[in-house]
Amino acid sequence: MNIIHQENYTLPVSQKLIDLLYQEMGEIPPMRHKLFGVSFIFRDIHYTPNKGGYHPVEIRLIRQNDQWYFDYITDLSYQGTVYPELEKELDFSWPQRYVFHAGVGDLPHQQGCELFELWQTNFLSYWRMGVYISTIVWEN
Repeated sequence: MNIIHQENYTLPVSQKLIDLLYQEMGEIPPMRHKLFGVSFIFRDIHYTPNKGGYHPVEIRLIRQNDQWYFDYITDLSYQGTVYPELEKELDFSWPQRYVFHAGVGDLPHQQGCELFELWQTNFLSYWRMGVYISTIVWEN
């Protein structure tokens, strides 16, 4: 079983999401310096402010004592009408212990858990549909 720990904050992370991240990660590349973290960037290359599409998602894990921990998951969307820009729509932060939605601000924990479950189900479905191109950024 692949494990990614949650420290200071607990959200209903499914094993399917954890397995997806390990699958995307593959083999850890050899590093000259200690590995500090990894970011996964999932994007739909057809997503535009005019035509829509699937929101880009960034997931960051940090490494402590040779174990992985969730740092954040950010779901971005184009916002604004005249000059739309990619901005955070959803943000799940373990170290800061919050769930944020651009339309309402910070959410209480129970509502944050419910939103996370909905987001996670949708994200996993979109990933299985093959809508994302992923990029992995190793940090050392």
